[in-house]
Amino acid sequence: MSIRFRLNALIVAVTALGLVILVGAMIVGAGPRIRAENDSIMRLAKEFVETTIESLQGTPDPGARLKVLLDGLRELRHVHIYSIDDPTHPHALEDETEHSDAPAWLERLGRSSSVVEVPVVVNGHDFGTLVIAPRFSDEATEIWDSILSFTFGGVAIGVAAVLLISIMIAHLLKPIKSIGDALMVLEAGRYAVAVPESGPPEISDICRKLNRLAATLETTVAENRRLAQRIIRVQDEERKDLARELHDELGPYLFAIRAAIRAHKGELQRGSDDRAQLLQNCDTLVERMETIQRINRGVLQKLRPLGLEEYGLKSKLKSLIAMLRESHADVEINLAVDDDLPAGDETSTLTIYRLVQEGLTNALRHAGATVIDISVGTALSDETPPALRQPSRPVVHVIVTDNGRGLPEGAKTNYGIAGMSERVWATGGEMRMSSRPGGGLTLDAWIPIVTAA
Repeated sequence: MSIRFRLNALIVAVTALGLVILVGAMIVGAGPRIRAENDSIMRLAKEFVETTIESLQGTPDPGARLKVLLDGLRELRHVHIYSIDDPTHPHALEDETEHSDAPAWLERLGRSSSVVEVPVVVNGHDFGTLVIAPRFSDEATEIWDSILSFTFGGVAIGVAAVLLISIMIAHLLKPIKSIGDALMVLEAGRYAVAVPESGPPEISDICRKLNRLAATLETTVAENRRLAQRIIRVQDEERKDLARELHDELGPYLFAIRAAIRAHKGELQRGSDDRAQLLQNCDTLVERMETIQRINRGVLQKLRPLGLEEYGLKSKLKSLIAMLRESHADVEINLAVDDDLPAGDETSTLTIYRLVQEGLTNALRHAGATVIDISVGTALSDETPPALRQPSRPVVHVIVTDNGRGLPEGAKTNYGIAGMSERVWATGGEMRMSSRPGGGLTLDAWIPIVTAA
């Protein structure tokens, strides 16, 4: 059942129940009300009759005046006043045949046998007896008319209320259809959705949050598309660099080795006995092969750091720092790695290593730094961003600080910084870069660790 039907049914049920209770209360109170009204009228009628009889004392023709008085009392409401000897009036209550609009059961609720007889004695003569009898039908008719009026009025008000509330509910629930249509559009993968923020505050707030969700989804899809394009560009750049390095570095040495081997073969075929020349050719071959091996190690190091899994993160970082110190002797590089660093899986460990490597590369290549401090340790709870505070998952805090030029205001991030940020984001972590007022740059990264198990 729809909300509109349920609310209308509830209103109808409450209205009907209220009407039944109120009408029932009126019916229950009808009997006492009829009896109280008739008792009051009977007292007044008796006093009136007794006063009238008293006024007839001393009159010359009391019988005629009494007859005129009784004729005038024929049309009274709620009460009969008649002479007991008058054949035109019923002698007993059960013989009353007056027409009544009220149902018989309602009259019976208020019936009583409270008939009053008053003897008429004027000037010492007996003129019979006057009977005062209540007319239950008049009061019952009034009560029945009030019950009908109240019932019809309540039904009319209930119908009007149902119609008005139904129209109002239809107007208030109209935005819900727009929300449903928008959700179907989102399900189809189209996120450019805008629902009118109308209706009551609760529904308007839902519309506003749905629009915000659609905008977030659209931004996320666009960001994913941008990241996919960047990954493709980075892969293409890496392939170009690898191809260039293989062609420019390995190609000449391989050509030189082939030429040297052919020359050495020619010397042997001619039967040359120049032993010194042959040894020199062998030394040249060995030297060029070592150069090829060094270039090969460099290429492999770029693709994946060798020994990271075998020797651990701390040893590999020390090896990286030692290599950079040889090529940048004028730069002071300090490394601090906690001994009790939580052991992570390959992805977590590689992320920390690449983060330090890229931070060093940026500081040496772009910032012109002379002092670089690196710290890798378990993050303290008060320093960890709130979103990463999970007791069941340790977090490693990586800090790379240099005294270089810092990050210029409005500078665009290069592939290295973007790659670092995406790596940290992919692990569920957070990375921040901030320039210090006196110069230099600080890179903070919090990386949640997935245990090796």
